[in-house]
Amino acid sequence: MKKIVLALGAVLATAAPAAALPAATTTPPPVADAHVRLTVTRAVGPARNASVWLDCPTPGAAPHPSREAACADLAAADGDFDRLPGRGTAYCSNDSSLVIVTADGTYAGREVHWRHVYADDCALALATGTVFDF
Repeated sequence: MKKIVLALGAVLATAAPAAALPAATTTPPPVADAHVRLTVTRAVGPARNASVWLDCPTPGAAPHPSREAACADLAAADGDFDRLPGRGTAYCSNDSSLVIVTADGTYAGREVHWRHVYADDCALALATGTVFDF
């Protein structure tokens, strides 16, 4: 009989209304201080070279056009450009022009010097998400 009473007590305890439970707080992780110059160089085509500063969490004078999303992606990777979350999908054309990207600056007090070559803009977008989307 004791086992039945204990089991019933456990069921009743878990069946408490949701209002009685404390609300879960979901705050995004803090974005580390970043000041990184990003460059994109395309082998051919229009807009061959582009450069912008990514300043997190406060924008600089000429902020990245997708700064908040790019800062969130960089924070998710803890400043490691090889670990950027990227995208699941991207607009892809038949162009297969090499794209060279670099990142130089600081992230959370650490120096950043990163360079990578992608087969095209589609591969770049899939690998880096919003960070080099400018």
